Amino acid sequence: MPELPEVETIVRRLQPLVVGSTIEQVEVRKEKSFQGSLDAVVGATMLSVERRAKFIRLQLDNNYNLLVHLKMTGQLIYVSSTTRVGGGHPTADWVDELPSKHTRVIISLSKSAQLFFNDQRIFGWIKVMSDDEVRFIFDQLGPDVIDASVTPDYLYEKLQGRSIAIKQAIMDNSVMSGLGNIYACDALNRAKIHPARPAKSLSKPEVAELLSQSKQVLELGIKLGGATIEHFMHIDGFSGRYQDVTAVYGREGEACYNCGGTISKIKLGGRGTYLCEGCQE
Repeated sequence: MPELPEVETIVRRLQPLVVGSTIEQVEVRKEKSFQGSLDAVVGATMLSVERRAKFIRLQLDNNYNLLVHLKMTGQLIYVSSTTRVGGGHPTADWVDELPSKHTRVIISLSKSAQLFFNDQRIFGWIKVMSDDEVRFIFDQLGPDVIDASVTPDYLYEKLQGRSIAIKQAIMDNSVMSGLGNIYACDALNRAKIHPARPAKSLSKPEVAELLSQSKQVLELGIKLGGATIEHFMHIDGFSGRYQDVTAVYGREGEACYNCGGTISKIKLGGRGTYLCEGCQE
């Protein structure tokens, strides 16, 4: 599933290409994948491409937006006569001819460009929403982990009284947004905190260290263009390189960089969780 660095990477790639483009046509190939009025967006011009948590907001000049969530297997791929970029779930659709059998929505833009929304498992979506509707959704989210407003004091206060596992707590978007499974595993390892510890059991210094490591792994992920775990890992314009530097994620049976212990994998909150029992307490 694309996480904050992967989504941020898509936004940064699309921003210079689609801003100023006019939507000439929208072809919906799967009704479940597109919700809202086509009339509200056809003919509108894109003002900006932004990210909030894992949402991608394509803001239009008529007080409407295309709000996108990639969920597990979504992709956004921009194709023109000279350029092909984008990202999301790694599949052959990155490089094969489009549209494919996974293409759910095709947005035709001015200058003979197209934006393809592909989604194998059809959990992702594009929704037409007014500015007020987008603002309402965003107001329900906690601030981004990498936002300056997320301080050790802020996070410590949010964790008080919470008995759930710390890994689940820091992935809760109402606490802070954007920390997914890959980066949560790595941050907890780097902070030497066991992912199953009750959130309320962390001391203030432990919370401060965990937050610092969370910000660092996300910033590194953004710098490296996200992680491409699975196939198609070295395709220019698409794949990221964070998978080459993960602390524990995907490294079961290998040595921990902290202490040399063996990395193991457990299930926590229904998710595969990587850790080192030797140094994460």
